[in-house]
Amino acid sequence: MSGHLATRFHDLDSTTGFRLGDVRSIDDLRHGLSDAIVGQDHAVDAVVRALTIAAAGLGDRRRPIASLLLVGPTGVGKTELARRVAALVRGDADNLCRIDMNSLAQEHYAASLSGAPPGYAGSKEQFTLFERDKIEGSLSRPGVVLFDEIEKAHPSVLRALLQILDAGTLRLASGTTSIDFRNAIVLLTSNLGSREVHDLRSKRGYRRRMTAAAGRLAGRHRDETEIVVDAVREFLDPELFNRFDEIITFRSIDRSVARRIVDLEIDRLTNDLADRAVFCEVTEAVRVRLATRGFDDRYGARHLHRALRNEVYAPIAEQLLRTPGTAQGRRTVRVDVTPSGIAVTDQVHSPTGESDA
Repeated sequence: MSGHLATRFHDLDSTTGFRLGDVRSIDDLRHGLSDAIVGQDHAVDAVVRALTIAAAGLGDRRRPIASLLLVGPTGVGKTELARRVAALVRGDADNLCRIDMNSLAQEHYAASLSGAPPGYAGSKEQFTLFERDKIEGSLSRPGVVLFDEIEKAHPSVLRALLQILDAGTLRLASGTTSIDFRNAIVLLTSNLGSREVHDLRSKRGYRRRMTAAAGRLAGRHRDETEIVVDAVREFLDPELFNRFDEIITFRSIDRSVARRIVDLEIDRLTNDLADRAVFCEVTEAVRVRLATRGFDDRYGARHLHRALRNEVYAPIAEQLLRTPGTAQGRRTVRVDVTPSGIAVTDQVHSPTGESDA
């Protein structure tokens, strides 16, 4: 087994205060996650809870730091939450070991998870999909592993997951090497139960009845959570189901969340343009149009991102490239709704302050 226990996150002295990568407080962790994950506060709270237990040294040292199953419809932030954890813990959202379980649907591909057994091609190279440095991490920067869409993997892969979550290690097929997951935050995603939830929401009068009051909205969320957890329980073997520290259900986004996502993405766009001396104004009418016409609860935030890309990013990019600004000047871009759709107007300001419309 590689690594030494003294280099593991579990061995940090928790009496000196909270420490997880660059994060130095529970509030910083919560804010760092909730700023990027919109409308899923309960999911953020669950992740914070699990990592706080680990940071206090109260976790099981024989298992991964945290084993979290993120379940919900497509486009609601499950994978993005894993990336955000990596950004906070390891300094880069892409600094995680990501395993696309869809690529392991066939049994003969499943062997690539743990490598080839002795006597088979590739056994000496000990090839595996796992990136050891991103899994085993270091004292203050534990590893982050993402198993994406676990329901699409072959059953033999799920058996390997059981070994990882239960024993904290995975012995490679060569029989001579193991990968240590005890210093890793393990996140798994799934869409199990999403179709059943969509069918429930599509029933005649369901939306009208369940969104009439806040109390009924909470009731709707309870119904959806039960459906999702039941679907997970039915699909997974009990041994694997019971190995998760948390099963975190993500909710379908609604129009209010869609509006928050639109505002967040537009704020990012305007900040990026401001760094290039471009002042960008996106009117309220545009924001309302995107949150309304770009919303589709079947596809979540992904549908919104496509609408933003096609109706805002593309016309702004075209305008900027059509009329380049001056080297020392600045420019103003305004995005508004017209009878023919969303339109971009542009003004280039010369260094003397004159405007070239």
